[in-house]
Amino acid sequence: MNLAQVLNALSLSALLIMTSSGLALIFGLRGVMNFTHGSLSTLTAMTSYWVAFVVAPLILAAAGIGLDYGIIRPLRRRSVIEVALITFGLALIIDQLVIKIYGPATRVVPAPPGLAGAVHIFGTTYPTYRLFVIVVAVILCVALVLWLRFTQSGLMVRAASRDPVTARMMGVNTDRLGTRVVCLSTGVAGLAGAVAGPYVTANPGMGDSILITSLVIVTIGGLGSIAGAVGAAVLVGFIQVLGAVAVPSISSISPYLLLLIVLLVRPNGLGKGRGMAA
Repeated sequence: MNLAQVLNALSLSALLIMTSSGLALIFGLRGVMNFTHGSLSTLTAMTSYWVAFVVAPLILAAAGIGLDYGIIRPLRRRSVIEVALITFGLALIIDQLVIKIYGPATRVVPAPPGLAGAVHIFGTTYPTYRLFVIVVAVILCVALVLWLRFTQSGLMVRAASRDPVTARMMGVNTDRLGTRVVCLSTGVAGLAGAVAGPYVTANPGMGDSILITSLVIVTIGGLGSIAGAVGAAVLVGFIQVLGAVAVPSISSISPYLLLLIVLLVRPNGLGKGRGMAA
């Protein structure tokens, strides 16, 4: 395995961390499997890069308020599958909106001029933008860890995700906290889509792939565990890149094989499950 392959695995892992962490966030506190996750990422992936990267995550974070007040809160006493089906229906609407705005064709989103070239690392030429993806993922991970471990709101999120009843008894406003987490989750989905745009070929159907891969990762990592999702994303990224080199015929199904093995050995996934462990 050469340096270029290692960097490819790291950049893919970085992208998977961004696409899956938002899904883990919202399930960790709200217990909601948000099927609009991939569609929201598609919205930002199809737009011009700087608009998507700077503005779209903020807009989607604000849209999280509507998602929380319009769907999650009114349906909080319904089963997980019922809420998931509602978000799935909303995802179909968003997908059609994307096609209406951008058309059904594949869209090439160029990297920003400053990140469009390549750099030399120990004699290996590697795309600058992919290194940028790794840096963004590292910053996101560090920010999440610092927030969850060292801020009052982060500690309240961890407490409420583990035991919401006790947290409410201690004076934590779990509804207000939940809205913040939903906004953060949708904002991260927007960021992931913005970063993915120049990385992959953007198309209106890419949300399905993002959602399915994210579901696999958060399940492997342990539903609701941020640390588990990050670890699973790195594992899936390296397995896919190594599989493409060693056994190309099974590379595309390697995440699902990994999911099967993990669930057979550890039914609750690799992480600690809900609790937002960081």
